[in-house]
Amino acid sequence: MSIASPAQATIPRTTLFRTRLRRVVALAWKEWLQLCRDRASLGMLIGVPLLQILLFGCAIELAPHAVPMVLVPPPSTAAADPGMLQRRLASQPAFAQLRIEPSIERAQADLLNGKAVVVIDATTRPVRILVDATDPVLAAQAANAIERFARSLGNADLEEDSSKPAFEVRMLYNPQANSQAYLVPGLLGVILTMTMVMMSALTVSRERERGTFEGLAILGIRPAELWAGKLLPYLLFGMLQAVLILIVARAAFDIQIQGSVPAILIATMLFACANLALGFLFSCLARQQMQAMQMSFFFFLPSSLLSGFMFPFVAMPHWARWIGELLPLTHFLRIVRGITLKDVDGGFVIAESLPILLFAVAASIAALIAMNRRMRA
Repeated sequence: MSIASPAQATIPRTTLFRTRLRRVVALAWKEWLQLCRDRASLGMLIGVPLLQILLFGCAIELAPHAVPMVLVPPPSTAAADPGMLQRRLASQPAFAQLRIEPSIERAQADLLNGKAVVVIDATTRPVRILVDATDPVLAAQAANAIERFARSLGNADLEEDSSKPAFEVRMLYNPQANSQAYLVPGLLGVILTMTMVMMSALTVSRERERGTFEGLAILGIRPAELWAGKLLPYLLFGMLQAVLILIVARAAFDIQIQGSVPAILIATMLFACANLALGFLFSCLARQQMQAMQMSFFFFLPSSLLSGFMFPFVAMPHWARWIGELLPLTHFLRIVRGITLKDVDGGFVIAESLPILLFAVAASIAALIAMNRRMRA
């Protein structure tokens, strides 16, 4: 039970209520002005919702209208006469991304490297259809489109015996449609992106808030030395995270790596360096740790959505895929999923590692330039 003071006892309740209300309004107005002057907070309150609406409303598509497909026509089919099967396929919206390959070997290479989701081998009877089932959702949609087309086509159109099936569908790389086999390797890239970028973004900004950054400059430490000394411990922790995730994937989810484990670790080291360099750049640009964290969040949100981690990459519009190709997570997901489920060759790993390397070099150069300016200021 609260006891009112003698001064408050003589004040009418309506007057006391108005006084308290004016105080609340004054404090709210003061907080509003501070919030409007803080660009970082405004970015979180206004920029993040707009970014989410833009990504989910314009870039994310759960069900792709068409998937990349490759057709291997019969040898007797001339180039000028594509044949009945090819004409019927081209007329279907689900087969809008249909390409022609002269040999089944090249078509299977496109399937292995992720350039195609479905291969239609019309050189055999019944027609053999190979589906990349690494992504269970995308594979199911492709299989449904093929089934609808097969029912509409019928055996009579292929001049086959009606007692035999017109198509033979084979699910490759993940025939059991195990979603954990697809998502858990992808989590390796998402976790490394989140931890490496955010933790390295606090390195320089933490020194600046504690007032020890000037001491580092007085000691004559060069930007490159500071960059290496700050990021090396986080790189070691990143590799430890990768090893733990691979062990848990094998022990808890029975995910067996079909390809080379050292190749995954080498690609992981390169990917971790790229994210650490970007986080270090954020740390050099930010004045406070909160600003560095906000920059990291603005990068992590589109990376997780536009990289193909949760949503089919082929379902996104061209402009979103173009942005996704600039993100290192997109290429790392292709590497780790390709090695884990498909046992891709070294050429594929090197080709997908080059964009990650370029990103790491560009982020490192930008971070060193920003750090050099900070030390000279």
